[in-house]
Amino acid sequence: MSHPPHPLATVSQVVETPSHKDGVPRSLEEDLRVAGCMLIQEAGIMLTLPQSTMATAQVLFHRFFYVSSLCSFGTNDIAISALYLSSKLNETPVRLRDLINTFIYLSARIKHLLSLSPDHDLSADLPELPRQDEGWRIGLGQDSQARSKGVWDGFEFQVPGFHDEVFWDWKDVIVASEMQILKRLGFNMQVDLPYSHVINYCKILDLVFEPEVAQTAWSILNDALLTPLYAIHPPHTLAVASIFLTTRLLRIPLPDDWYILFDTTYEEMTHCAGTVMRLYHDWGVKAPPGHPASLLSAEEASTGSWEAGRKAREGRWRRAWILAQSRKAVRRWIEENSQR
Repeated sequence: MSHPPHPLATVSQVVETPSHKDGVPRSLEEDLRVAGCMLIQEAGIMLTLPQSTMATAQVLFHRFFYVSSLCSFGTNDIAISALYLSSKLNETPVRLRDLINTFIYLSARIKHLLSLSPDHDLSADLPELPRQDEGWRIGLGQDSQARSKGVWDGFEFQVPGFHDEVFWDWKDVIVASEMQILKRLGFNMQVDLPYSHVINYCKILDLVFEPEVAQTAWSILNDALLTPLYAIHPPHTLAVASIFLTTRLLRIPLPDDWYILFDTTYEEMTHCAGTVMRLYHDWGVKAPPGHPASLLSAEEASTGSWEAGRKAREGRWRRAWILAQSRKAVRRWIEENSQR
C-alpha cells in the first residue's frame, strides 16, 4: 500500500494563519518560526541526531502553527516536543532527560545573550555552529574564538540534578505538547523530504560533477527549513528551487524552461528562492559557503547599509528569543502593542 500524500497547508491557512487571526503580525510569526526551528536544529546537532530527524521535526513544527496559534502554544514548547516526536518517527530514539538537559542549556545561553547590552555586536562575536553537512550558518555556537571576544564571559551552566523538579515539569510539558501535535495534525505524520530529489535532479541536469553544486543545494534545503516552505510546497518543487538558487549563485547556466521537466512552475520556483534569500537578508545570514557577496547589492556594498541595519537585525533576534519562551509573552506583547 502506498504512503498517503505529503500534506500541505491550504491556501486559506497560508493567507490567514491562526496566529494572524489572534493579532500576531506576520513578521513576528516568521521570526518565531525561525527561532523555533533554530532551537530544533541546535538541539539535534548537540544530540547527534541525523539531519532527517531534525528536518522532520521542523516540518511538523511549521505544520502545527498552520492549525494552531502562537498565542495558544509556546514556540519553544512545541519545538522541543516536535524534535522528541520526530526522533520516534525516524527510529532515532533519544533519552528524554538528555533532550531536556540540552533544551535547558540552550535556553540558558539565550538568556545570557539577552542579558548583554543592546550595543553589543552579537553578529561579530557569535561563531558559526557546525552542522552535519558543512556548517550551520545561523546559531549560537560557543567556541574558543567567541570566548576570546568576551561574548560568553560570565556564562555558567549547571546540569539539573536527577531528582530536580525542573525535569519533571518539562517532562509534563513535552508529553502534553506531543499529544497536541498528534491530535491537531490528525495523526498524519507523513513527511517527504527533498534531499533525494535534489540529487536525482542534479544527475539529470549533469550537475553532479560541477564543484559545490550538490553541497550548496543541500545547504539551501537545510536553510529553507527555517521557513514555512516545506509546509507549502511539495518536495520536488523545493529541490528545483534549491538547484535554481545554487546555479544562480555559482553562475552556472541551465537550459531554458528546464524546471518544466520536474513539474514545477517558474512562479513556484522563484517564490521558494526569494523566501530563502529574504531569510538570509532579514536574519543577517551568510550566503552558502564561498558566496557571501552574492547577497549584497551594489548599493548595499557601497553605502554600508548592510552594517547600518545590524542593530535592527539583532533586535529581531532578541525579540524572537524573548517571545519564543512562552505563549504568555506573545499575548503580553500583542496587548502592549495594540495600546500604542
